[in-house]
Amino acid sequence: MTTVLSGGGLSIIPAALAIAAGVFFGLAAIVAVFVVIVVANRADPDPTGRRPLAVYLFGVSFFSIFVVLFGSFAIVLGLVQLIGSHPGVVSVSKHPVGDSVARVVVLGGIIVAVAALLLLTSLRRGLSLPEVLQGQPGPVARVVQSYAASVSFVCVIISAVSLVVFVYEVFRILAPGVFELTGTRVAAARVLLAALYLTFASAAIVAAHARHLPSGGWGAASRLGGGPAYGGAAPPAAPTPY
Repeated sequence: MTTVLSGGGLSIIPAALAIAAGVFFGLAAIVAVFVVIVVANRADPDPTGRRPLAVYLFGVSFFSIFVVLFGSFAIVLGLVQLIGSHPGVVSVSKHPVGDSVARVVVLGGIIVAVAALLLLTSLRRGLSLPEVLQGQPGPVARVVQSYAASVSFVCVIISAVSLVVFVYEVFRILAPGVFELTGTRVAAARVLLAALYLTFASAAIVAAHARHLPSGGWGAASRLGGGPAYGGAAPPAAPTPY
């Protein structure tokens, strides 16, 4: 997981991971803009006029929550480099690994702190809207449900991919010859721990947003059809036959 730069500095974050994160946030920004345009211009009546505000607040929350997730993942990816030794590292620095980990942790901590502040302020204000507090069906409730469903969808994908990486690294550690482990078991263990964190962190985000999902989330009541629909509000009455 570590590489040596031409300038002699150790890079904890691989270039492939940085590119993947950049692509993800670029696509997320495009999707967020698309959602804002589509949701904010729906023909549904919006008597309170709070739908654009809700779109803004939950759009910021959507972006911020994944910055927190990947920022904290970068911190974990840096900290696990302190496990074991790095005999292949060549650097003029006295503590190349420790210095590089410190840089990653400090930068990641700053990013996580700023994103967490945006997330807390935006999400708290969004969830304090009267329509959300009272569970009223309508445009604002649909924005909340769309936000929760989008976050859960992305986190389920991230958690599933991370779990696959975790399990595969377990097999690589147990049978390095069969699974062509090119590095050491310690290096594979570092990847394993980072993937395990990303799996549990993504699953925790899904669990935290489950109550805002349509039809009452993923509980047993919603699976059996016994829970209230439309985010806790009463379902619309059946049409009167002519």
